[in-house]
Amino acid sequence: MTMDNAKTRVTLVGAGVNIILSTAKIGAGVVLASPALVADGVHSLSDLVSDVLVLWALRHSGRAPDEDHPYGHGRFETLATLALSAVLALTGLGIAWDAALRLLSGADSAPGVWALAVIALSIVTKEILFHYTKGVGEREASRMIVANAWHHRTDALSSVVALVGVGAAQLGFGWGDPLAAIIIAAMLARVAWEFGKGAVDELVDTQAPDNLRADLQDSLSRTPGVQGLRDLRMRQHGARAVADVSVMVDPHITVTEGHRIAEAARADALGQIDALEDLIIHVEPAGHFDGFGATKAPLRGEIEGLILTLAQAHPMVAKVARVQLGYFEDGLHIEVLAGLHAHADHAATEAELTDTLRQTLPELRALSLHRQAGLHG
Repeated sequence: MTMDNAKTRVTLVGAGVNIILSTAKIGAGVVLASPALVADGVHSLSDLVSDVLVLWALRHSGRAPDEDHPYGHGRFETLATLALSAVLALTGLGIAWDAALRLLSGADSAPGVWALAVIALSIVTKEILFHYTKGVGEREASRMIVANAWHHRTDALSSVVALVGVGAAQLGFGWGDPLAAIIIAAMLARVAWEFGKGAVDELVDTQAPDNLRADLQDSLSRTPGVQGLRDLRMRQHGARAVADVSVMVDPHITVTEGHRIAEAARADALGQIDALEDLIIHVEPAGHFDGFGATKAPLRGEIEGLILTLAQAHPMVAKVARVQLGYFEDGLHIEVLAGLHAHADHAATEAELTDTLRQTLPELRALSLHRQAGLHG
């Protein structure tokens, strides 16, 4: 069974159970005049609403990235979790309001023993459903499914409170039933806050948990060629996380080698960290990622023409094949690959070119002249 099928199946099972329980508890609560039992039934009904939200989210979140959603549809789960939290909060508010009015009115209620039987059955059923749903949510790493499991657990806990309240009413304490309903409402509010806050944190790109970031740092740092990390950012995207980071590499290596190191680091991280969905890596030269070399030095288009003109004007240079620019904190390090005349003194030519270029390019700190075999005058 695929991940989405497992999550859909557990949600459909929960929805079926909630239809039966909410109908039984609300009906029994009305017939037996128990506000606590009605409140418990409304809670089960809110569970049914949350199941519908989860099914809607599963339908959308499993879709592949498209033109309008290039990062995928994972946050449909987040949106459903936030909506689920709102349903919980509003349900709790309504229950508390009704129970408070009953307490203030002084009306007593003493439900029959059948109310106790209905509540006991609900407790057992919802506790089983909680463990089943939570297991699927943890196995599939779905915060939304785990949140829905805890919705089932709060229903079971609220039934325990309702059981105590109804039992107290049976013993002659008529206020026990509406008081139990208010306690249930407070429990709903607490769960709504916990899951609502988590969903909001994800929607506003709050940094991912420290332990997950530490795992990523450890994986990247072990990659051969990575000399350090900078600006690691990680955020939740539905059930999984996405991250971006700058990796420091030897500033003297080629762009292609730096790219190869980054790809190796990315592949290792994605393979080792199940919760990581995507990773964007920016390669930077160790020790030279900011300052002059990164932000102030002239770009190739501004100086390449000057370098070529002055180099090819030297009497010992036949033709310049390539100019390689190195951007460092102390200035430019330039390498020139050129064909030299057969009788050229390599060291002298390099020194003369360095002096000539420095007169018009003060940023130059070092120049290396390389003779290209087979290219000479």
